[in-house]
Amino acid sequence: MLQLRNVTVGFGDTHPALAEADLDIAEGQRLLVCGAAGSGKSTLLQVAAGLVPHLVRPPLFSGAVTLRGRELGQHAKDELFTTISIVSQNVEEQLWDLGVEDLIAFPLENRGTPRAAIRDRLRELLCDLELQALGGRRVLTLSGGERRMVAIATALASKPRLLVLDEPTTGLDPAARARLVRILKKLAPDIPALLVAEQDPASIVATIDSIALLKGGRLAPAAPANDIIADQAPWQEAGVLPPRRSRAPRRDAAAGPALLSVSGLRTRLARADGRPVLEDVGFEIRAGEVVGLIGRNGAGKTTLFQSVLGLSRIGAGAIVIAGERAEGWTPARRARSIAYVPQNVRRILFNMTVLDEVVFAITAGRSNDASAAEKATAALAKYGLRAFADKNPFALSARQQALLGLACADAAGTAIAILDEPLLARDLHGRHMLGRFLDTLLSAGRAVMLISHDLELVDDVASRTLILEGGRIAFDGPPDAAWQSPAFAALGWAGPYGLTAGEAA
Repeated sequence: MLQLRNVTVGFGDTHPALAEADLDIAEGQRLLVCGAAGSGKSTLLQVAAGLVPHLVRPPLFSGAVTLRGRELGQHAKDELFTTISIVSQNVEEQLWDLGVEDLIAFPLENRGTPRAAIRDRLRELLCDLELQALGGRRVLTLSGGERRMVAIATALASKPRLLVLDEPTTGLDPAARARLVRILKKLAPDIPALLVAEQDPASIVATIDSIALLKGGRLAPAAPANDIIADQAPWQEAGVLPPRRSRAPRRDAAAGPALLSVSGLRTRLARADGRPVLEDVGFEIRAGEVVGLIGRNGAGKTTLFQSVLGLSRIGAGAIVIAGERAEGWTPARRARSIAYVPQNVRRILFNMTVLDEVVFAITAGRSNDASAAEKATAALAKYGLRAFADKNPFALSARQQALLGLACADAAGTAIAILDEPLLARDLHGRHMLGRFLDTLLSAGRAVMLISHDLELVDDVASRTLILEGGRIAFDGPPDAAWQSPAFAALGWAGPYGLTAGEAA
């Protein structure tokens, strides 16, 4: 169906994003491409989907891409993008502030599909993807995981011959990941070919038949999934954490004084039935701790940290930062005590250079710190970004932007850093940098809140785990106890590393 031959793509960097890549996708094939952050996965998928070079024209492009025996350039854009549908890693780039049904119907309306056929297809997709509960909602009111499922429904609307998914499990809780796999298997007769890129193959391996590893822009030949999934060596060579690895040693922590205390928190933001998203939430974060926060998609994790940061107004309760009640604090003042690093770091970038971003994190916009540039340069060097100091931050790769987020949070010297689904957690270099960040903060008596659906990451690095369920903190304690708790059992998730009740101690 689709062939890439000797494809090289460069965006002006020293090394091309993709180098002499060969790829074949046949009818009926389900191919998974795995690699570390920055290895070229997204570029490969954009080439396969026809976005590069037909919509995005990089400085360097060579090689040939054919679809059904014809070069992609010979296909009209409507034909091309009806045959191939892609859901990008940053799914927000494909969403608008529309109703769920309107967004899913948009590609069909854009092609002049009769209204009756649109209504039938819409009902079919909402049922097949188990999205009926989201009917009538505005897309931008959904959680990150819910938005991703709606984006996948939109990609399927026109019945593509090849579905391309870039990191589809990003933002999905374990139950939603299992549902995605179940849906892809159920819809297999309607999806002639599937191309997926993931850092975490274990979550989606049940729906694929072959795996190709990508390192530094170079793609290895595809191999049967069963032949490679249990072999640790090729994964380590590709710079990725092996999907079937042993449990990491526990991280010891000696907790100090409380840096953040939340009590009786009730949000003004309410659910469709009128219930507050959060009600009577209470917890503490102490110096020297990494606190993992887990919960279902839509449980209110985003609302919780937005309330702490002053970005979402609360109806009741108290937030105490460094011993002071913070209800009168502006978001800017809170940001001087609590750094926030989102999954998509581009959301918080706005300066002209990478160095300026770190300087701003240190000074909070005040220019009276003569040593700020020196401190910022040291932080960039610490996270391998010194050579990019004069670059525009939007010219960095997603991996480099994630490292920049760590550098800013580290250099800012805040008492607490909130990490929301860090993209660095699944490759070896990224995990090393994340460990460097955690060690730096903990040794300085600071603390980290880690929000993640990656239960193995939480098990690896957290000293305490919070489970958010039903608008409240349903569990607060060590990770070992969390996996055995009734609150975790109520989620219906498998534990990290295959742990079940009684095995976590």
